[in-house]
Amino acid sequence: MEQACSVCAQNFTLTEEDLAAYTDFGFEPEGICFPCQHRHRLTFRNGRCLYRRTCDKTGNDIVSIYSPDKPFPVYSNDAWMGDSWDALSYGRDVDLHRPFFDQLKELQLEVPRRALLNINSENSEYCNMCVGNKNCYLVFGGDYNEDCMYCTLNMRNNDCLDADFSNENEHCYDLFNTFNSYGSRYVSDSKNCTDCAYIVDCIGCTDCILCSSLKQKQYCIRNQQLTKQQYEVEKANLLNGSWKQHQSNLEEFADLRTKRIVRAMHSLNSEDCTGDYIESSKGCHDCFMTWRSEDVQHAFLVDTGKDSFNCSFYGHGSERCINIGCSIAAKFSTASYFIIESSYCDYSESVINCHNLFGCNGLRQKQYCILNKQYTKEEYTSLREKLVDHMKSTGEWGKYLPKELSCFAYNESTAHEFFPLNKEEALKLGYTWRDEEEEQLDVEKVVPADKLPDLLSDIPDDILNWAVECEVSGKAFRILKQELEFYRKHNIPIPRLHPNERYAQRKAICMNPSTLWDRTCAKCSKDIQTSYSPEWPETVYCEDCYLAEVY
Repeated sequence: MEQACSVCAQNFTLTEEDLAAYTDFGFEPEGICFPCQHRHRLTFRNGRCLYRRTCDKTGNDIVSIYSPDKPFPVYSNDAWMGDSWDALSYGRDVDLHRPFFDQLKELQLEVPRRALLNINSENSEYCNMCVGNKNCYLVFGGDYNEDCMYCTLNMRNNDCLDADFSNENEHCYDLFNTFNSYGSRYVSDSKNCTDCAYIVDCIGCTDCILCSSLKQKQYCIRNQQLTKQQYEVEKANLLNGSWKQHQSNLEEFADLRTKRIVRAMHSLNSEDCTGDYIESSKGCHDCFMTWRSEDVQHAFLVDTGKDSFNCSFYGHGSERCINIGCSIAAKFSTASYFIIESSYCDYSESVINCHNLFGCNGLRQKQYCILNKQYTKEEYTSLREKLVDHMKSTGEWGKYLPKELSCFAYNESTAHEFFPLNKEEALKLGYTWRDEEEEQLDVEKVVPADKLPDLLSDIPDDILNWAVECEVSGKAFRILKQELEFYRKHNIPIPRLHPNERYAQRKAICMNPSTLWDRTCAKCSKDIQTSYSPEWPETVYCEDCYLAEVY
C-alpha cells in the first residue's frame, strides 16, 4: 500500500509485513513514513546537551539535560531516586470528556524530573542515557563501559576515547562501527583488529596502517605486505605523534575510502536482515544500528531487542514493543519513552520497575496506575478499556505523543543529530528552537588550536590549565588530565576540535544515512539495496561478490 507521508509529502510503501504488524499490535497504520516517525520520537530525547542548574529538591548545583528555564521541577539523580517524595502524590482522575494528551501535559508540568538518565553508574556523573558505566566522562547513550571518554552509543568498551557506535573494544581511539578491537586508532567498519591505524572494512587484522578491506593480515601498509622490520620503520614515521603527520594520514585515508570496493550493507554475523549497520541479528528488516536483535522491523538503534515494531533507541532485553523510544528492558509497551525494566506501559515516561501503567510519569516499582493515580487491578482494567475507547474517539490512540509534550527544543534533541534541520525548518514543522548560550570555562587562557605545538612530545603539562579554541566552531574546550595521559600513552596528537565537532566529523565521514537506495551490484549487476547513494564514488558490490573478490 503506497501513500504520501503527511509530514514530508514523500511517497512510502506499507508492505504486507507492516500491515500485519500493525494488526498484531492492535493499531491502525499512521499516514507518516517511518523516518519521520523516528525523527519525531527522537525529539523527546536529549542525549548530549548538558546544562548547569539548581536541584529543585536540595538547592544544590547539578548538571542536567534540562535547562534552568524549563517549566517543571528537576531533581538530582540521588534526590529523584530517594524516598523524600512520592510521584503518586501528583495523581489525578481521568476526564473522559477532554483530550487525553492535554491531561498528560498537565501531569508532565508538575512531576519532578530526573536530572540525567544515568543508571547504576560509578564515578561517571557527566554521562547521560547510560547504564552501568564506571569511570566514564561525557559518554552519551553508551552502556557498561569503563574508563571511557567522549563516546556515543558505545557498549562494553574499556579505556577508549572518541568511540561511537562501537562495542567491546579496549585501549582504542577514534572508532566508528568497530567491534572487539584492541589498541587501535582511526578505525571504522571493522572487527577483531589489533594495533591498527587508519583502517576501514577490515577483519582480524594486526599491525596494519592505511588499509581497507583486509582480512587476517599483519604488517600491511597501504594494503601492501611488508616484513616486520619494514613495517616498524614506516610505522615510526606515520604514527610519530605529530599533528601535521596525522593530517597527512587523514587526507590519504579519505582518498583511500572513496576508492575502495564496499559491500552493499554493513552486516556482521546476521541472517535475513535489511537496513544497515547490523551485527549478530536475525529477521530484522529496515533496521539501522541494530545489534544482537531478532524479528524487529523499522527500528533505529537497537541492542538486544526482540519482536518489536517501529521503535528508536531501545533494547537490553526489550521485546514486544511498538512506537517506543529511549527505553531499556521494556516489554509489551506502547508510545512511551524512558521505560526502564518495565512492562505493559502505555503513553508513559520515566518509569522504573513498573507494570501496567497508562499515562504515568516518574513512577518507581508501581503497578495499575493511570495519570499517577493508584487503582486495583480490576479498576485499572475497566478504566483503561474506557480510556482506550475515548482516545480512539479523539484520534489519539495509536499515535505517538504530540510535539508540545517534548521537553526539548529541536536543536537540543537527538533528532537534530540524525535528522538535522535549521531553525526555520524546525519551526515550520511545529518544533521549538533554543538559541545557544556561550559556555564559560574557568581557565588561565584560551589557546587557538593552530597555536598548539605540532609534536605531542612538545605539549606542556600546563595545557591542563588552558582551554583550546576549536578550529571549526571557535568553542573552547579543556584537555583533562586522564585524557592527556591517554594521548601520551598511545602517542596520539592532541585534538584541535571540540568533542562535539569530533563526533559530528566522525558521523559525517563514516556513517551512511539511514536511507536505502535501489542499485545494482557493480560486479554481477544483481539488484541490491544499499545506504551508499548512487552519487557516491565507492564501488558497491553485493554480499556474494564482495566476499568472493575482497576477502
